[in-house]
Amino acid sequence: MSSQLETLFRLQEIDLGLLEKLREIESYEGLLAKRRKAMEACNGRIQELTGTRKQLVNERAIAERQVLERQDLLRQKRQRLQKVRTDRELRASEGEVHSLIEEIETAEEQLLELMARVEELEAKISTERAEYSDLEQADHRHVNEDAERIEQLRRDLADAKGGRDGVAAELEAPVRKRYDLIHQRRGGLAVVKVKDGCCAGCHMRVPPQTLIEIMKTAAVRLCPSCQRILFVSQPE
Repeated sequence: MSSQLETLFRLQEIDLGLLEKLREIESYEGLLAKRRKAMEACNGRIQELTGTRKQLVNERAIAERQVLERQDLLRQKRQRLQKVRTDRELRASEGEVHSLIEEIETAEEQLLELMARVEELEAKISTERAEYSDLEQADHRHVNEDAERIEQLRRDLADAKGGRDGVAAELEAPVRKRYDLIHQRRGGLAVVKVKDGCCAGCHMRVPPQTLIEIMKTAAVRLCPSCQRILFVSQPE
């Protein structure tokens, strides 16, 4: 077997290792990004809930003040009712008192509703803050470990690329160009073995004449179906 075909197979193994490291780096970076995104989303919900709570607390304070003002006014009305001299004034005052009592009841119902909504929001804020704390602690636990792993993978990747360049330099320019083109088009898998007379890339039958030519001359030949470079490790 010619050194060119052997070199292509070695280069393929190196490239597959590089691809695996790249995917591992992407996986770690994806996990980091996912945790940060979850933290940002959780913090956004907290800010939104906190803003809504602030608004409702202001409305609750206004409602409380209105209830107190009406209750104070009711006391005044009742005090004046005791000083009424005529039936006409009595009926008018009683009507004012009755109307004011209804207003107070309505205002108290609104106040209770606002208080319940504030309590509900506070419970949600507490839950979101607990979730944010858990996310933050998880991020702190893993961020240094993940960052170190990513850095180590990048160093390994740089070393492997250096070795790849040395192997690739052994190839003739046309062969290397063809390999690089197939490598890009086939998702990193440019060289495939022939197993039981079939291409391991597309599982299609390889013509016997092509197999014989590869075994006898170690020529660089492509699979007629998927156009990958065929590698025969032993006589078929």
